[in-house]
Amino acid sequence: MSKVKRNLFIAVPLLSLLVSGCGGAGNAEKEPAATGAGTDAEQAVTIKLSNWYAKKMDNWDIVIAEFEKQHPNIKVEFASAEDNNSNEYYKKLDLAVAGGDDLDILMFSNMTFLSQRAGLGMIQPLDDYLAKDGINFKDEYTADTSIDGKVYGLPGKSSQGLVIINEDHLKEAGLELPKDWTWDQYMDYAKAMTKKTGDKTRYGTYFHSWIQYGYVAQTFGQAVNANLTTDDGKTANIDNPFMRKSLELRLRGETEGSATPYSEVVSQKLNYRPQYFNQDTSMLVTGSFLIPETGGTETIPASFKTVFAPLPKMKIEDPMSSNVSGDVLSIYSKSKHKDEAYTFIRWFSTEGIVLQGKNIPSWKKADLKDVVDRIIAGSKTPEMIDKASLLYVLENTIPTTAATAVPYHAELEKVLLEEFDKMLLSGQSIDDTIQHAQTKIQKIIDSKS
Repeated sequence: MSKVKRNLFIAVPLLSLLVSGCGGAGNAEKEPAATGAGTDAEQAVTIKLSNWYAKKMDNWDIVIAEFEKQHPNIKVEFASAEDNNSNEYYKKLDLAVAGGDDLDILMFSNMTFLSQRAGLGMIQPLDDYLAKDGINFKDEYTADTSIDGKVYGLPGKSSQGLVIINEDHLKEAGLELPKDWTWDQYMDYAKAMTKKTGDKTRYGTYFHSWIQYGYVAQTFGQAVNANLTTDDGKTANIDNPFMRKSLELRLRGETEGSATPYSEVVSQKLNYRPQYFNQDTSMLVTGSFLIPETGGTETIPASFKTVFAPLPKMKIEDPMSSNVSGDVLSIYSKSKHKDEAYTFIRWFSTEGIVLQGKNIPSWKKADLKDVVDRIIAGSKTPEMIDKASLLYVLENTIPTTAATAVPYHAELEKVLLEEFDKMLLSGQSIDDTIQHAQTKIQKIIDSKS
């Protein structure tokens, strides 16, 4: 989703400049004096917020301005290439750490990436800070950011699975907006909304190239054993009903022609945003992070109204739920300003993210209707977002948290992707795909023991 954009920092030397600017000789005499509660801007501690977002487009300028107004003794340096490419960000982040650069706040797009670095000692646990403030984590946030009993970050946005649908295409096909449905019904809708005009096909749905969409029914909606290993990390988790259903859905989309062909997705390097907003597809399984864009942006305007449906289920009697993921803000273990960094991430994960008006917060005490109103009002064409169906999905979906994947999860996903490609591109059977992936992944797990 988050579950995977170009040069986070323009070049490694520039990254070093961004993340070490406060450690130069020009600031060396000012930082010690800022440990108190002074409000003199010249005595303020500067902390770096390392991420991949666009400062103005994503309203970080508003967030930072308000934080600095409330905390005049702390200044926030926004260190980002502003390209929304988290994969490139991680590469540059690791180079910065290896080079000994000064870092303070590190953002992660999901817990898997955080877990990999926590295991290397890069991340400061927050339990003592939370205890000092009398904060019960589970009472405050929907997402679980703990690893082996320790909290390694505070969650920002809460991204849950849902379905966005082009209302015009839905009505054209004579379909009712679903309020509760299964994965099989989802594919029925995709088939009904597929339309061919001349040599051009408008597909009912689009699945992105990320392998997470290869096991979509498993990773999006299952709270237990959602990853490619069982939750204890000891057994390969490929041979199960959720994986089989996921592969069946993808194969059905190919054979019926109701989903954009995987060969085109890969060879043409297609992206879900233009596919949906250019009306080349009618609906997407996505995350709530995409809600603001359904109202249009400066770069991609919204020319049609989007309605929202809950994440499909295996069986209709199953509860309406979705795994919740999203950004996590952590403190670099070697930060020189840990207290100030904690002050910012605690403030942002509560008041700040609501003010930002871009995402659904993980903070349980946020007013959901107010949050939705802010998100809609902040879009370019608010009338293109159907508020009623959006609120229905958000209010009726039970948020669940899957176990954090093993640190070598990317290695396992590569194996599954290889077998998945054989299925969709070379005709390998579902049974062989499951069996081969199960065997190969188990060998990797055993080698890590």
